[in-house]
Amino acid sequence: MDPQNQNWKVWVFVFSLNILAIAGAFYLKSIGVDIYAFRGSS
Repeated sequence: MDPQNQNWKVWVFVFSLNILAIAGAFYLKSIGVDIYAFRGSS
């Protein structure tokens, strides 16, 4: 496989995971889940 083509696929995968994470955080916040409660005490 062409390394340039593989690199493009990796970046698309990483970008889509980030979009999914942001959408999931907004969804959890909208239904009332405190997403900062999982951090623990600092």
